[in-house]
Amino acid sequence: MAEAHERECAVCTNDFTTPKILPCGHLLCRECLISWMDSGPDAGCPLCRCPIVKQSDGSSSDTVDALPTDFVMEALVESARVLSKDHLCCVCEDVRADFICMQCQDMMCSACTKVHKKMSVSRSHDVESVSTVTPERLAASRPALCADHGDKQAEFFCRKHRLAVCSACKANKHKDCPETNHLDNEIKSVQNSLIDLTKILVEAEQNLEQAIGQLTSRLQEVDVSEQEDMAQVDKACDRLQGMVEDVRNKLKDKTRISHLQIRNSLRDVKTTLSNRLGKVTSHKHIVTRAAAVSPRPALIHMTQALTDRINSLDLSANLQGEVVVKPLSSVECLEEAVRVIEQEILILKQEKTESEQVDQPLFVFQENCGYNIRLTNCNRTAEKTNPRAKGDWVVVSRDPMFANVLYEVRLDRVTCWYNEVALGVTRISPACLPVRKWSRDLQDSVMIGPGHVYYQKCVPLQLGEGLKRIELGSQVGVLVTSSNDLHLYINGQDQGVVAKDVTQPWFAVFNISGTVSQVTALDTSRRTHRI
Repeated sequence: MAEAHERECAVCTNDFTTPKILPCGHLLCRECLISWMDSGPDAGCPLCRCPIVKQSDGSSSDTVDALPTDFVMEALVESARVLSKDHLCCVCEDVRADFICMQCQDMMCSACTKVHKKMSVSRSHDVESVSTVTPERLAASRPALCADHGDKQAEFFCRKHRLAVCSACKANKHKDCPETNHLDNEIKSVQNSLIDLTKILVEAEQNLEQAIGQLTSRLQEVDVSEQEDMAQVDKACDRLQGMVEDVRNKLKDKTRISHLQIRNSLRDVKTTLSNRLGKVTSHKHIVTRAAAVSPRPALIHMTQALTDRINSLDLSANLQGEVVVKPLSSVECLEEAVRVIEQEILILKQEKTESEQVDQPLFVFQENCGYNIRLTNCNRTAEKTNPRAKGDWVVVSRDPMFANVLYEVRLDRVTCWYNEVALGVTRISPACLPVRKWSRDLQDSVMIGPGHVYYQKCVPLQLGEGLKRIELGSQVGVLVTSSNDLHLYINGQDQGVVAKDVTQPWFAVFNISGTVSQVTALDTSRRTHRI
């Protein structure tokens, strides 16, 4: 049921007069809409600002008249106006009316209602209590009157002229109109169309509400994600601040201790020199007095004694080596601390990426790599500190491998065109291996190479020339399937299963010969293969 405010125009706040349906679905009085459009060149709907397309070379009134009229709202307004009048009998005039004829829409008292029901023209009319009638029911019961004869019942509908007409008008004015159907049939057809439109709109409304609900849920998820991310930011910053404070305190302690040691050393040297100065000054006074006295035989003996004494004194003023040494500076330590913190920041970013992309693990090398190895690029690039050093060197993945994920490296620097590469997997956590024993203690491993790989309890596999002549920029990698099959990859191409039933956990191992001096771990997020 339409509320009273729903029958009011948003511009004039009065009941609608010739309500026009705007493209957005809102209603405005015809005259109010014309005045509103004349107020501005691009005046849209005053409720939602939806634009109103003007007729080409037409005035605002032409544009408004081209909009459909809401005849149902017009009928509701008229019915509400009838029900809102003083409830007085239309015949007696000064007697309260308790009933209303739904067809005539006249209010009557009890006596007139009895007469109304006995008259032949109104005997079939529906008369109901005024207190129970709503504007919607009264509007629905209004008789369809002829468009040309307002007092005659309309029985037909002319589709050509879009008018409800009586039988006389059908026989005269509309006799040549091709489609003039019975009004009841036309109303049924319209009702069926309205049912279909209602279904379409209900379905669209449900879909839109569902979509809006999904967006609302996503917005809530975004809010929650923002709060979680903010908490992670605070946690990471607190962690970094804690690291900075820890580094600050350690560096201050180190600086304080180093300066205290030098200070104590300087004080000891100063005390020694002060004692030496005292002895020198005392003997200087004795020698000065002796020189001022006239020569006597006793002075000869005294001079000899003074000479012997002075010769036995330490007269040097040389400072000890540590005295002239500049106090130890913490600049290098600070630079190292900054580098560590920067690396921690990068690791935090990578941890964030890992948390967002669980199926895209980060591939980095174990920090405690073998002897003569240096890691850079956040443990992604491994290089030999002495490129000319002979012998093999090994890098191992820091974290266990994920199933069906390719772990591969790119050869960034080689010193010879002929390079042999060995790679594979190991069960031993790299954190458990000593730094200087990488090349000898990789137990329970499966290694792939052109020749034997001399690791204890390894399973050497012969693959011929495929892994021998590796050129600069080549890529080699290993992948373990969820069924524990080990695959070898060369330059992105699967070389097939090289070992079966590889026991978990897996850590990727890369053993490079002395002619290869630098490799870089490639991004696993772009190299996830499904077997």
